[in-house]
Amino acid sequence: MRKKEKVLFNRNYNMMMLVGLLIAFGYSMISTLISSYAVEIGASLTIAGTAAGIYSISALLVRPFSGIAADRVNRKYMCLLATSVICFVMLGYGLAANIGALMIIRIIHGAAFGISGTANMSLISEYIPEERMGEGLGYYGMGQVLSQVCGPSLGVAIKNRFGYHTLFYCICFLTLIAVAVLLLLKYAPAQYSTEKKEKISVQNLIARDCLIYALVAGMFSMCNGVVNSFLQLLGTSRNISGIPLFFSVNAIILFVLRLFMGKVVDKSGLTGVVNFSLIAGAVSMALLGAAYGMPLIILSAVLKAFSQGGGQISLQTACIKKAGPARVGIATSTYYIGADIGQGIGPIVCGKIAENTNYEIMFYVTGIIMIASLVIFNMYQKREGKRVIADLAH
Repeated sequence: MRKKEKVLFNRNYNMMMLVGLLIAFGYSMISTLISSYAVEIGASLTIAGTAAGIYSISALLVRPFSGIAADRVNRKYMCLLATSVICFVMLGYGLAANIGALMIIRIIHGAAFGISGTANMSLISEYIPEERMGEGLGYYGMGQVLSQVCGPSLGVAIKNRFGYHTLFYCICFLTLIAVAVLLLLKYAPAQYSTEKKEKISVQNLIARDCLIYALVAGMFSMCNGVVNSFLQLLGTSRNISGIPLFFSVNAIILFVLRLFMGKVVDKSGLTGVVNFSLIAGAVSMALLGAAYGMPLIILSAVLKAFSQGGGQISLQTACIKKAGPARVGIATSTYYIGADIGQGIGPIVCGKIAENTNYEIMFYVTGIIMIASLVIFNMYQKREGKRVIADLAH
């Protein structure tokens, strides 16, 4: 395995930060428009939610295999392959003329994204000093946050001015730049561990000791998926203008939080941060359900930023530390499995709820799920605490 860097902002870390920014920017430009585009070409709300969610389900199916691959093969090549596929998929979006074609493109895009996320996170972790892991991952996540500040609004602006096809081609160009940066990244395959590899099994496809953390983290992704898929439609149904401001406010606050949240995670306990984050997320969803104007929309954006900013980075760091350096790939893929479940199933289930009831009930149900996750997380933490005490006693 590669020798750990002593300086956080080294050349390779900075290059991976840029790659992450470009990929996240492309994702943010398109994510809030998929459901609207599906409805525009004749899909029902349930089908529109499926078009949004099937992306994450596809990513979910490849996560376990991408995790073990990231621990066994050249991570740079994995990143290059996945990013190149994303680039070509964007061209495919421009050719998708009906909902069937759109579904196929979403499946391919989701699979490529699943590989990319695992490989990129595994690769950048090699360039982060161990004692600054939370801080390093927090800064890396700032690329995603920065993309959320500008991405949705820019995506809508390009779509309104030039159409969907031009939007897809612009994202393709951004992804092509990411491919070029990866080609310049210094990485030596010979520095991998030469330890004997185990046979593929459930045990080395999924980090079982990280599963609860991954599933709880998935609830934050569920909120993201529901908001990205249906907030624009809620705004239209309630005649609320300025919905893109939600994403900008949310992302700006999240960006500021990322500047120091990683350090907080490295120095503070996991339980308190996650508890606060889940409560903030539940209240945020309830506010969206009750919102008929921008004040509650903005307040929800603020609370959602605090929820996501603390919860996701703390649980991601906990997964990586639990698994250890030799299983970073599997720990990363396990974490993202939770994210994929939340972001994939969330829009589908909530789309059905909205279709049979209304958006208010849909967002309230999402908040209730966050509270249920709070209970499950604390039960697990209590059990883990007892187990540690028992181990020390022996």
